[in-house]
Amino acid sequence: MACRLLRLVVSSALLAVTSFPCLVLALTPTQSGSFGLPYLSAYLDSVGSNFTGGANFATAGSAINPPNPSGDNLFCLNAQFYEFIDFYQRSQEARIKGVVWQELMPKEDDFSRALNTFDIGQNDLTIGYFLNKSTDHVKAYVPDLMNQFTTVIKNIYWQGGRSFWIHNTGPVGCLPNLLDQLPITAAEVDRAVITSFPSLVLALTPTQCDFPAIFNFGDSNSDTGGLPAAYGQVLPPNGETYFHAPAGRHCDGRLLIDFIAGNFGLPYLSPYLDSVGTNFTGGANFASSGSTIRTPNTIGYSPFPLNVQFNELNDFHQRSQVTRRKGVVWQELMPKQDDFSRALYTFDIGQNDLTAGYFLNMSTDQVRAYVPDLINQFSTIIKNIYWQGGRSFWIHNTGPVGCLPYILDLLLITAAQVDKVGCASPFNEVAQYFNQRLKEAVAQLRKDLPLAAITYVDVYSVKYSLYRQASKQGFELPLVACCYGSINITRYGKQIPVSKSCKDPSVRINWDGVHYTEAANKWVYDRIVDGSYSDPPIPLKMACHRYAN
Repeated sequence: MACRLLRLVVSSALLAVTSFPCLVLALTPTQSGSFGLPYLSAYLDSVGSNFTGGANFATAGSAINPPNPSGDNLFCLNAQFYEFIDFYQRSQEARIKGVVWQELMPKEDDFSRALNTFDIGQNDLTIGYFLNKSTDHVKAYVPDLMNQFTTVIKNIYWQGGRSFWIHNTGPVGCLPNLLDQLPITAAEVDRAVITSFPSLVLALTPTQCDFPAIFNFGDSNSDTGGLPAAYGQVLPPNGETYFHAPAGRHCDGRLLIDFIAGNFGLPYLSPYLDSVGTNFTGGANFASSGSTIRTPNTIGYSPFPLNVQFNELNDFHQRSQVTRRKGVVWQELMPKQDDFSRALYTFDIGQNDLTAGYFLNMSTDQVRAYVPDLINQFSTIIKNIYWQGGRSFWIHNTGPVGCLPYILDLLLITAAQVDKVGCASPFNEVAQYFNQRLKEAVAQLRKDLPLAAITYVDVYSVKYSLYRQASKQGFELPLVACCYGSINITRYGKQIPVSKSCKDPSVRINWDGVHYTEAANKWVYDRIVDGSYSDPPIPLKMACHRYAN
């Protein structure tokens, strides 16, 4: 058996020997039992290691190429080689110390008689795809990988190594994590692979997401009591349908965000700004009625725009973990640390930014002019949450504001500006322009944030279709508010005028001129939950998975 001759074996073929008394020095995990040797101890493990049968310099995530600033494994192949040189020298120094070390360290001539094994390169290929590189780009740097690999082999040879067992890389396109996380088209799937390996079908139809929490950002369309906690609770008849009392929502019952939370078996989100009876184990709601993306410069809007809501999230992330350490009772009320990276981040905001311009007597062109700035600020918040660890985003576009009764009532429109449904076209066109730019921004965010799963949900189309086919869907008077008129109630010793609702909110779309009824919210939810109006077209329960644009 020619251990002292240079032997390079590249393939999956077995060595043509029945025994191999040479030491195994692996730069990859190896099954050394074929030679009667113990399983290799990791070089970096100082506890209970025995190196008489060799050493393992491999580490998970390693690559041939030196790591880049993105945080890849620091122990590239070149670093593993230097560990090998250090081990060679220090192991012989240790043997001189006494018998106990002689029983744990290899002999000097074991290094020249050893089998040096290699299995590396997979991560060099896949990292390119996770950085959104094209196949041509990845192929372009393969020659450099080969040069670096060859240099390490030569260096080991000049150190005395003579026997090399080199694995090529496997079919990375069959790995479930790649099929799950990298965008592929149906045409790129090797159907023979699916036939041969039925388990891969699960990778192409990934498991449902297990979101432990939801963190929501938005305005009154998803506010579950944030602004009311600061400025006084909403009054009856709000909440009458489901909660049978005001519940912080500008609605007769539940909002879209309530149905989304229920989809994952999570409790309805507690408002971050409400300190009474709040339980944040299922997430938190930073939405505030009247909120905007941009910081408002006029009265009448929430002092909690989107950037403030992000600051609240940042503060909540830190303080919730400090609070958890105070005792068991707080652990039962606060989210866990890893809930923030595993959570679903939901957004429904922008409507007030559009209508604010009109109420300041701006023209449609003037409103359109500041939409790009809105989108830029929105994108910045998504990036900030991503860099804080957030990975799953569910983003609603804005609805057809030109169909809202308060817009039709308070803003000037001509007969020519009313469409066949009865909605005001100029305001809806601005909403559609906002949505177009938002969708473009989401596409760019997918490129900028390669580990993020971002779903864009076209609630505009769903809501407008509800107005268009209201009677067919069992609704009546689609452009008339259900909550109207006024009655007096006694509160804090004073007579306060409040609204009264229509006879049956379940057949009405609009609740109070601005917001939707629970029935309308449920109708919209039923149509977006399966992904029919999503880009990519994935259901809500798959929103943690990345797909192609």
